[in-house]
Amino acid sequence: SGRNIMKHIFRKLTSSPRLLAGIALIGAIIAAPSLLCDRSTQVRPVKGPVADSVFALGTVRTDSIYNVRFGMNSIIRKLYVREGDLVEAGSPLVMNDSSPVARSRFRGMVTSVSYLEGELAPAGQVILGVSGLDSMYVRVSLDQESVLLVKKGQSVELSFEKMRTEKLTGTVSSVYVSADEFLVRIEPHSLPQWVLPGMTCDAAILIRQKEDAIMIPTAAVVNGSVTVRRRGKAINIKPQFKPVDDKLSEVTDGSILEDDFVVVPDKKSSRPGRK
Repeated sequence: SGRNIMKHIFRKLTSSPRLLAGIALIGAIIAAPSLLCDRSTQVRPVKGPVADSVFALGTVRTDSIYNVRFGMNSIIRKLYVREGDLVEAGSPLVMNDSSPVARSRFRGMVTSVSYLEGELAPAGQVILGVSGLDSMYVRVSLDQESVLLVKKGQSVELSFEKMRTEKLTGTVSSVYVSADEFLVRIEPHSLPQWVLPGMTCDAAILIRQKEDAIMIPTAAVVNGSVTVRRRGKAINIKPQFKPVDDKLSEVTDGSILEDDFVVVPDKKSSRPGRK
């Protein structure tokens, strides 16, 4: 009968191993079309230098400040300088009616003139002030969490607004507290002539540097886990990592090796509602 013929044909078909494998493959494709649609990329980790820094706003200050005062009430007879003048060590500054000419003690800039010629300057009052230009440093204020990372001797990169292309370097010389404020003193290796006390700059204090860090694409991390292929086998790892930039993360616990293949899922293929 027709039913017996169909049974005979089915027995013939199912008796062939190759044919059974083909049927199974077709069934898998029909049942799981995502196997053909989903894509992932396998990449090697990146090995290279990384650095961690503490960033802060710094202010240029000076260790040399000379304020001219007279010990008694005096008439200002002669002013040799004006605010903004550059002076050398020994340059005349001011003369009164009873004392020798007051001279600058160092190279610097006149930052204040409080009395004019002919005026009476009371005893002990500041007549004028000079700020030294050869003893400038940078001071930054940090919060407690950041200051715990900063140590004497660490390298610093300095940059000034509108002069970002001119990178300056320095070294942390001290970390201290003053009036409940955590402060860091930075000694610049050199400063351009246009830098003046009171200017502000950005300071990047280098707290950690590693030349051979292992980095992976941040996109490879899914719910804290990373899939890698190691010696032909797929392994799921939960590494310790920290972001390096918007694309890479550094593996800090050595759980991912330089010769691993890191699987980076294709986010497009896993969008909700994808057909």
